Amino acid sequence: MMSQARCCWTTRTNSMRRLLSTLSSRCSSCSQTLPTPLPACTRCGSISPIPPSTSFHDIFALPSRPNPFVVDAALLKRRFREAQAVCHPDSWASKGQHKQDISQSVSSRLNEAYNALLRPLPRAEYILEQHGLPISEHDQLDDLEFIAEIMQARESIDEATDAAELAAVVDETGAQIEETVRVLEQAVGAEEWVSVKEAAVRLKYLESIAAAGKEKGEELGES
Repeated sequence: MMSQARCCWTTRTNSMRRLLSTLSSRCSSCSQTLPTPLPACTRCGSISPIPPSTSFHDIFALPSRPNPFVVDAALLKRRFREAQAVCHPDSWASKGQHKQDISQSVSSRLNEAYNALLRPLPRAEYILEQHGLPISEHDQLDDLEFIAEIMQARESIDEATDAAELAAVVDETGAQIEETVRVLEQAVGAEEWVSVKEAAVRLKYLESIAAAGKEKGEELGES
């Protein structure tokens, strides 16, 4: 019994150490305050890879509670610029190949995290992946009425001959996207993951229509 208790205590201690290391605001080499949440110190030139367990929210010191879907886009963009300024490979070129390689890895992870959190659809996909419900190309909706609307919208875009006709479809799609994003936010907040996945797949369809509308608008503008 004592051995089991000691094992549990050790596991909790190691987990806490990993958490503190991941979220540390001080350099592990010189103990100075780091300029960003990244393990990169501009004072002593120390840089380490971002631990794989670090969430995308933690990379930018963004709150994931109470709702990870709610992200301050302006703050995210500012934190991203600050982080890239610190870890950009060009800034580490004079520190040796090893540190430059690490900075390249950190920079790539930053880009991945930023692109995942910036827009609603990839953000929802990331959150679903974190909960073991990734979206695949084979995921479809059982809502036949919605699918029919999507097909009709695509047909209307393809057949549009002027900007006004196209705008009507694009505006309707935009309104549907906004409503679906609201549904996503509520479902994530309530941790209703099946509903989150359904709304995310719906949003994927709608964004494909929005993209088609944008492409058609460019064609009409050129003609």
